[in-house]
Amino acid sequence: MEQAFRNLWTDNADILSILYTGTPALKTDFTRTGKRTIKGAIDDGKNSMWRYYINNFTDGYNHDCLDISQGRLKADIKFKSRGFLSPLKLAFITLFGLVYFASIFV
Repeated sequence: MEQAFRNLWTDNADILSILYTGTPALKTDFTRTGKRTIKGAIDDGKNSMWRYYINNFTDGYNHDCLDISQGRLKADIKFKSRGFLSPLKLAFITLFGLVYFASIFV
């Protein structure tokens, strides 16, 4: 009974986290099993990096839409376009690739 409750609780946490942040919940390995694992820590690292990417590189459009709808931002303002690959994006892609490949072998 307790394990069924833990699984239900963790599944619910993942669903709510995906809706809110775009990634599964963190530390679900502890919630499911009662102990922390290396694989769980690596998964949390991947999810944290995805959250960082979403918040800094893709979520701006959603916030701009909300700001325009609330009158905080004018739609006629022209912004200077930036290049696709900035040094920060390149570093993030490299770091994510390394962690992703490391998680495959663990």
